[in-house]
Amino acid sequence: MISEEKYIKKLSELLQKSLRTVRNKKEVAIAFSGGVDSSVIAKLLKNSNTKIKGYVVGIENCKDFISAEKTAKEIKLKLKKIILTEQEIKKALPLQVRILRDLYKEYKDKLKSEIPPLKPNPVSISFNLPLFFIAKYTEEKYIVSGQGPDTMLGGFSKHLKLSKKEVEKEMEKNTLDLTTVGYLQHKKTAEYFNKKILLPYLYKDLVDFCISIPYEFKIKDRIRKYILRKFAEKIGLSEETAYREKKSAQYGTGIMKIMKKIAKKEEMKVGAYIDSLIKNN
Repeated sequence: MISEEKYIKKLSELLQKSLRTVRNKKEVAIAFSGGVDSSVIAKLLKNSNTKIKGYVVGIENCKDFISAEKTAKEIKLKLKKIILTEQEIKKALPLQVRILRDLYKEYKDKLKSEIPPLKPNPVSISFNLPLFFIAKYTEEKYIVSGQGPDTMLGGFSKHLKLSKKEVEKEMEKNTLDLTTVGYLQHKKTAEYFNKKILLPYLYKDLVDFCISIPYEFKIKDRIRKYILRKFAEKIGLSEETAYREKKSAQYGTGIMKIMKKIAKKEEMKVGAYIDSLIKNN
């Protein structure tokens, strides 16, 4: 069996290769929540003197602001906070619905019916809205996203409730979904504002390697994304940053909370509200 150190070394090699495209750009923005995924990328880019600027999105006093500010200070990353209002989120919702609806329509004949859902839903909308606002407000043309490790390395809280066999099966299926069409949600959202998304974790060789990593190095002692957190420590991130437990983007930013509030004012559940936007746009 390959040792933990060898897996960390290989992860390092592949991540460095995947970041070559990013380093070739003059200036890049990074969607930065302060979680381990985006922090590892930001740290590696800072270490190589790549000119980057972090952007974090959310409602006033959201959890992602706290995490992002702590880690940005730690690694000396220039950070811009994009503070969202209820009105701005409400205005963005039909636009994000349209982006995803058009994407699903474009790919529906190429995909199985369940990959992706044939219509936008509260999770897909709220997950993509943080990038929507970063793409809207960033000055840089290229935006780096840390999407991938949760799916490939057992990062979701639900993974702790499943058996080893169930988790491995789910990770393989969801990684396939992500790399065949899931990433296009981010791509199309960025393109709406004439920006380009860069997804270093989805570099093919890195994806293949992550899938091949044994379960015991993905979830160990109930620590999710274990191998990535060990790597984070290896490159000099603090223990607090490396092992920070973060909520998914829609919750850490507070966007889902506001979506539910908007729907409630219309006397609807959020799913029904999204359905109404689909019908009217």
